[in-house]
Amino acid sequence: MAAGFKVWDLLGNEDITAHPHIAAAGITAGLLIVGGVAYRAASSRGDASKMSDNDLVPSANLGIKNLFELPGEFVQNLAKDIIGDHYAAYLPMMIFVFLWTLVNNLMGSLPGFGSATDNLNSTLSMGFFVFLYYNFVGFKARGFQYLEDYTGHLRGILLPTLGLVMFPIELVSNMVRPITLGFRLRSNIYADHTVYGIVNDLFKDLTGFLNESLGVFGSIIGHIIASVGPVPVFILGLLVAFIQAFVFTMLSMIYVGMATAHADDH
Repeated sequence: MAAGFKVWDLLGNEDITAHPHIAAAGITAGLLIVGGVAYRAASSRGDASKMSDNDLVPSANLGIKNLFELPGEFVQNLAKDIIGDHYAAYLPMMIFVFLWTLVNNLMGSLPGFGSATDNLNSTLSMGFFVFLYYNFVGFKARGFQYLEDYTGHLRGILLPTLGLVMFPIELVSNMVRPITLGFRLRSNIYADHTVYGIVNDLFKDLTGFLNESLGVFGSIIGHIIASVGPVPVFILGLLVAFIQAFVFTMLSMIYVGMATAHADDH
């Protein structure tokens, strides 16, 4: 996480200052909780049977309801394609994973804030959570038949022989998944924030140089350049934040889809 003033420094708590990713995660959790409550309130329109056609038409203004439904519909369409027809049971969790990752990624682009996803502890924890989740829903959906994923779907005489070889291979393969999820997300977000910080510092140095060389006139030009120059990198950072949230969620869906698919689908 980039150095500099953070809003949680105002609390004067050394533990929070020493672990800014926890503070960033706490703010993200608060935003999602408040947003979820506001969305629920905006969606409560009474008995659906008494609604008119106009009540079902989405508002033309970008309100809290539209703000949540846009990513919700995006994740829903993605889940339908990746997980399959049985996606609905896992949609709420996939929406949460996407919003949690996206908001955390975007937090690092705001002045005075930081991102939990540019800390390896946070991203590995996220990957481990996905690992536990898809194994849990796999057992829930298929029972002990789910263990066939770890034995190569071998049957008969091949199960007690080659199955002993396949099990540790598949186990290691599955345990690597949360690690790769965590490292991929952290590396990309950290690199994005690092590049933005370097570019921002370069423009600040340019402002100082122009101020020393041209005086007040140079200072004015320098501040204008320093204000406009980092904008393309900032926009690129927003794109990176969305892409990385998309990739993390897509891979999570792939793991859930593989874990919950029926044996006939393999």
